[in-house]
Order: sequence, then structure tokens, then C-alpha cells
Amino acid sequence: MELKKVVDDAGHTLTVLEYKGRWLPDFPREAIAGMDTFEARHDDVIVCAYPKSGTHWVWEMVRFLLAGTTDLPVIEKDEAMMEFKLPQELENLPSPRPLNTHYHFELLPEDILRKQCKVIYVTRDPRDVAVSYFNHHTKLVQYYQYNGQWPDYFRLFLSGQVDYESWFTYTKGWERGIQEHPELPVHITSYEELQADTFGGLKKLANFLGVEVDETFLIQVVKKCSFEVMGATKGAQEVFDESSSPIMYRKGKVGDWKNWFTVAQSEQFDDVFEREMVGSWAYNLYSHTKQGSSLT
Repeated sequence: MELKKVVDDAGHTLTVLEYKGRWLPDFPREAIAGMDTFEARHDDVIVCAYPKSGTHWVWEMVRFLLAGTTDLPVIEKDEAMMEFKLPQELENLPSPRPLNTHYHFELLPEDILRKQCKVIYVTRDPRDVAVSYFNHHTKLVQYYQYNGQWPDYFRLFLSGQVDYESWFTYTKGWERGIQEHPELPVHITSYEELQADTFGGLKKLANFLGVEVDETFLIQVVKKCSFEVMGATKGAQEVFDESSSPIMYRKGKVGDWKNWFTVAQSEQFDDVFEREMVGSWAYNLYSHTKQGSSLT
């Protein structure tokens, strides 16, 4: 494993960790290596998503659903992040374990496939992902040492020169992996679907997990997992000084990309999206938002 400095158009560098030719955040080496020999449990539930796609949000929902109560200690999803926590720490988690990862499908530990663990795959409009990831990279100085500006960062994201690499490659890889492994129980949802109908999306999650809960409990989970509540409770753990704001709970809005993209960037992004994603599930999900969406 070695650190690499990725250079943006203005000469600013973003630090990533290269492991077996793949780019990851500068996480504990033992944790990353532990993914190679990870031992799954049959009742593990794994939330999988490209960074900034709603992993924290969905993982919190899953945590409450599996526990059958919202009276749980306030912890971050990093406490159950497979490539961040040491193997012994993951082993110490009680079953059923609500885990999460940003790994590409082809990098998932083989034991997850062998034991057919339940997987929840979350996707999000890549333009909103790009904006959120930029803010993530500039705020988490301890991992990335990046102080570039949005116009210079845009090319890095579009070309996949960030940790976890290309959103386009990641998404196509997950779609292919799900199709090639019909035996793997996978629930597919999107950030936008959950925003539009959180209660309905939560009910689908409960059905997938096979947990029996009433509507009163689901309403409690919706409230507990609202952006405002999570930002006030969990987000408070992320503030480093009085002038800073929570890193993982920035806005949580759909369509914030319109406040960042220039006309040229919007057109460039649409061109890459059309070229890379045509024929994919994501194309069917997000291509309609491209019609007339370029900024003017």
C-alpha cells in the first residue's frame, strides 16, 4: 500500500491510498487488508453505495430496523464500515450486523457471496454525488489534504481520479454483479426515491429484511432518520471547531448540483453520462433528468 498524490487542473493534490491497483481513502492498513479475508455471517446486512449516495442515512434505517427500536446509542456508520474498522472490531459486533462499504462489487469479500448475505444497494444522481464528494474531500483534510476549488475538482471526479474511482465504472460494475449473481439477495433503492417517500422506502426495507414492525415504529424511524435530527445528533460529533459544520450532513437535498455546475460543466457531464451509461439501470433512472436540465 502506498499513498499517491492526484493533481487537479490548478496543481492542487488529493491524497489517495493505492492498494492492488485500486484507489481508497487513507484508512487503517490492517482494516483494508482485512477485507481480503473477511468472514461473513449468514445474517449480515451490508449497505453498499458509492460515497456520498446516502450510506449514512440508509445504514441508520437498517440499524433501527434490525434492532427493533430507535433507542440506540448515537454512533457513526464508520463504526461498522468494513474497510475502515479492524477485523477484530467487526468480529466483536453482535449479530445481526448492519455493515456498510463503498467497495466495488468485484472487490466484495467472497464470503458475502458464499453466505448470500443480504445486500442493500443505494444509488444517487451522480451530479449531486460530485458536489457532495467535493465538499467531502475539501473538509476531510486529515485524509485528503486537498484544498482545490470546484472547477478544478470537476475533472478529477469526471475522470474517476478520486478514492473509489469512477462513479460510472462503480455503478456499471454493481449492475453487472447483481445480474450475474441472482442468488444474492439484493434490495436496490435510490437517494431520490427515499427522499420522495421515506416512509414507503423504509417499509420496503423492512419487508426485504424480514422484520415485522408496525407503522408507528416506522414513523419513529422516519423521524429519527430525518436530515435535521441526524445532523443535530450525529453531525455534532463531526464538528472540529466552532466555525465548522458537519461533514457528512451538509445539505441532503436533491438537485443541489444546479447551484454548482456551469453550463459547460453540465453539458460535459451529460456527454460522459450518455457515453458511459447508455443501456444501464442508472441510465433509465437518471436520463430523464438530463432532458432540459442543462443550465442556462
